[in-house]
Amino acid sequence: MGKEIYNNQTSLHVVSKNDLKSILTNHSLWVNSGETEGKPANLAGYNLRGVVLLGENLKKANLKGAYLYGAYLKNSNLEQANLSGVNLRGANLRWANLQGADLSGANLVRADLHESNLKETNLIGANLQMSDGLTLKQIDQAQTNETTKLPDSLE
Repeated sequence: MGKEIYNNQTSLHVVSKNDLKSILTNHSLWVNSGETEGKPANLAGYNLRGVVLLGENLKKANLKGAYLYGAYLKNSNLEQANLSGVNLRGANLRWANLQGADLSGANLVRADLHESNLKETNLIGANLQMSDGLTLKQIDQAQTNETTKLPDSLE
């Protein structure tokens, strides 16, 4: 951890597979212990391009500003997670639980949102253009406004 790369003049942190595994293990312990053991995952500003987190429990994790381009988050629990400003372009969020998550200002272009739970999810300022599997029912359950960019099929 600690290495930095530069992407569009934004500094992103790099995490090794072993460090990421340790962060996820500690986070799982924190969630499963009722937040009394372990510690919450703080991956804000990390480069996690293409990461595979299939079915991972990231409830209340901090991923603010992370680079998750093409990430595989199918069946993951991201309930109440801070995902504001993240790049989830092309990410697989199929069947993901995003209830109460903050996705304000997030890039979800071409993301797969088929059957994902968007109840009470903050999508203000999010770009959902060309996303796959998104329905009006999902949008109606989320928080949106005029700055939320919806796919042409839903406008």
